[in-house]
Amino acid sequence: MNLKKTVCSALTCALFSTALIAQEAENAEAEEERPVWQPSIEISLDHSSRYMSEGNVGNPDAINTIGLTAEWGLTDNFALHVGGTAIIDETDACGNDDNVEEWDWLAGFTFTTQEIEGIGKIEFNFDYIYYNYPRDGAHDHQTDTKEYEIDITAADVLLSPGVVFVHDFENDVIKANVNVTYEHTLEFISDKLTFELPVELWVGNHQYTGSTPHTAFYSVCVNPALNYEISDKVSVGTYVNMGWALDKDVRNDWKDDENNNAFNVCWGLNLTMTF
Repeated sequence: MNLKKTVCSALTCALFSTALIAQEAENAEAEEERPVWQPSIEISLDHSSRYMSEGNVGNPDAINTIGLTAEWGLTDNFALHVGGTAIIDETDACGNDDNVEEWDWLAGFTFTTQEIEGIGKIEFNFDYIYYNYPRDGAHDHQTDTKEYEIDITAADVLLSPGVVFVHDFENDVIKANVNVTYEHTLEFISDKLTFELPVELWVGNHQYTGSTPHTAFYSVCVNPALNYEISDKVSVGTYVNMGWALDKDVRNDWKDDENNNAFNVCWGLNLTMTF
């Protein structure tokens, strides 16, 4: 059985077992406080109609993504985490024969401040990320890279404003985004159904924007999503990702690429489980 069939089978089994897992979680007695050495585990399964990143299409056909993250809450406001993600070329569009076209590995920490008057708590997240690309197919030309990412979010403020700073120190790529997220529970349908509308504005130096010979606004991304909480440990969702190229040179680069347009869109389904 090839990897594509294995992943599809795993996704199907996970979806069918979700209801049972949720029911067992709800019926279980309240668990004791988690020891500091014992991590919380998050498993995510995602199917997307194409591979898009920051509005740009990297793979024009469907992909499956499997993610695993472990987090240790050392104190009430400080946690360590490690994780890995596999992105699988479902249709062989990138010449990977239904195998993993990208591995992402990360390690980092999250720090949350005490309450600040008029603002609430601010969350600081730092990640070191290693991107590994298999040496076959369309990625023959693409070398592995490493970067660090700093994410600052004021979740208690209206629209949860945030800023993300990313530095790929091997290729001297510097990029950042400012973002807001509108979130609303659709109580007229179910108090477990939530609508989210994140909006991101990306900017970067010329190494990031490609042929653009200057720092420029790269793209704006709007990613509406619906999430249904089956239990406090299991949720399913669907989403649409939309990206518009902003700078004129960026738009021309996207239009010159057979996989891209000045405006790109994809849709997806996901399942998240925590333990």
